[in-house]
Amino acid sequence: MATRRAFLTAVGVTVPVLASTLACSTAIVTAPPPAPAEVPPPAAAEPEPAAPPTSVLDGIFTEAQAERGRAAYGEHCAECHGEELRGGEMAPGLTGVAFRFRWRGLNLGDIFESIESTMPPEEPETLGDQAYIDVVAFLLSANGYPVGDRELVTEAELLEGVAVERMPP
Repeated sequence: MATRRAFLTAVGVTVPVLASTLACSTAIVTAPPPAPAEVPPPAAAEPEPAAPPTSVLDGIFTEAQAERGRAAYGEHCAECHGEELRGGEMAPGLTGVAFRFRWRGLNLGDIFESIESTMPPEEPETLGDQAYIDVVAFLLSANGYPVGDRELVTEAELLEGVAVERMPP
């Protein structure tokens, strides 16, 4: 290999530099390929939220909730509406034709609001939302509506979207 002497002049000083003829050629240096980026595993698909119920026929309360409602009814409502929910001198019945006639074409929000704002007559709005919604669940159960696997909640928007429908024959 032939070596050439090259001289550089920098600030008036001559600096000898040895350079190979190969060193003068252009070298292309390639970096090793980058490590593949770690791709996170695909996220497990989240289940679609269940569509809110639209009817009292959709199983919108649990058996346990209806039982809590039965206890609250017995303590706060039975004196006027009767143990069998048939009504009395001053209170309407809460099952059968009386229930269907009173609530047809309305929604659960209407039932909840009516009971909460008027019952018990001498102390309305005193039982707390949970007791009132449990009583609604009990009334639905007493009227033969199907039990489901989720509890009825007190969110007005959801209650207003649930129609009170007649039980199929």
